[in-house]
Amino acid sequence: MSEAVVQPGHPSTPAASRLPNRRLIAYALIEFPVGGAMNATSLFLGFHYASLGVDLKQIGLILMAARLIDVLIDPAVGLMSDRTRIKWGRRKVWVCAGAPVFALACWNLFVPPEGVTAVYFAGWLVLFWLGFSMINIPYYAWGAELSPDYHERTRITTWRTISGTLGSFAFLLIPAIRQQISGVGGQPGEVLAIVAVVTIFAVPLLVAFAAMNVPDRDVGAHGQQVPLLQGIQVMGRNGPFLRLLAAFTIVGLGPVLQGAMFPFFMEHVVGNSTSGPKILLIYYPTVALGIVVWALLARRIDKHRAWMTGMTMMAFVTVSYMLVGQGDLWLMVSILGLSGVASGALSALPASMKADVVDLDAVESGEDRAGLFFAAWSLAVKFIAAVGQGLAFTTLAWIGFEAKGTNTPDEIFGLRVFYSAGPMVLYVIALLLVWGYPITSKRHAELREQLATRRNERASGP
Repeated sequence: MSEAVVQPGHPSTPAASRLPNRRLIAYALIEFPVGGAMNATSLFLGFHYASLGVDLKQIGLILMAARLIDVLIDPAVGLMSDRTRIKWGRRKVWVCAGAPVFALACWNLFVPPEGVTAVYFAGWLVLFWLGFSMINIPYYAWGAELSPDYHERTRITTWRTISGTLGSFAFLLIPAIRQQISGVGGQPGEVLAIVAVVTIFAVPLLVAFAAMNVPDRDVGAHGQQVPLLQGIQVMGRNGPFLRLLAAFTIVGLGPVLQGAMFPFFMEHVVGNSTSGPKILLIYYPTVALGIVVWALLARRIDKHRAWMTGMTMMAFVTVSYMLVGQGDLWLMVSILGLSGVASGALSALPASMKADVVDLDAVESGEDRAGLFFAAWSLAVKFIAAVGQGLAFTTLAWIGFEAKGTNTPDEIFGLRVFYSAGPMVLYVIALLLVWGYPITSKRHAELREQLATRRNERASGP
């Protein structure tokens, strides 16, 4: 797929680089089951294994230790994706290979046998993250290469993020409907079992559908290759990327921290252990609404400013969870709805911004290395999921909280503080990191012009 040339002085060329809706939908649908399964993992997996008898400290350590392996796996997947040379598509082949690994790991991780052990949990968790890497890294790089346009990239990431949000919504709606019909589906283990059934069929089917309908970049469009270590040094000097990655990592810890503690918060603070999946059905539509709102705002004030506005709102809303107490179900629902709108800014906008910093790297290194950049991003996503969940469970264990049993008022107060004030502090830190971010729509147009000039010089030859 050839890239459109951005004309000097124009920040975007929508007519030249706009992706047809049918291709955009086919591409975005992959995120529906993958995003839904990932969300179920953050919300219910640790709680479920704790209820099966695995120690909270063991769960926390396993979640964090599993990420050490990805320090080797993710860069390898990104680099191999960048340098794959087959006509069918260098990104597609990796996404297709990862689909069965991810689906199989989901099934075994979400539907464990009786007498499950920490070793079982650790083994299938590692395979789960391997499958995720094989899908996620080339999939996001694929999306970054579908258009060179500053605002069109926001459109692509908006559709993809909405698709993942709808997947999260569907994976809670189906258990809720089943609970209403048969009385089964309200417990975390029951939700995970239903998610596993849907995932094992949906992931391979939707990956195949995208592979047949969405183009991949031409094999000859890679540019020159620089040695790996030299390329990593260039990436390490990419200041905007490092700031973006740090802010994304810190801001992402907040929702994951809360997601891991959510079932405990519902049971021990709100006093309702079965309504969690149902009230989240209100949360995810507000997230989808927020994604659209922040994307529209980003077209007016640039992506990083819209992202900062969303983080500010998220900080104020999150700390208000301290007001929630026993029986305050509707107050919990109201705060969840507001946080949903705010959190719509936390995913689609930085995902679009990271495609822009890859262009800066291409100008400085002379190589198209989106896969390597998205490998670093994937490591951040896994770090967020592992450390967020691991921190949640180890913190609960540290304050003496009991997953199965009675807790004192002090232990429940500690849960409330970590659930609300902890994420708020993270949002403020991330906000300060993004302040003064340099890649605006005007600066991005200059980068695209430099890349277009370089391609034209290569095409004309010596």
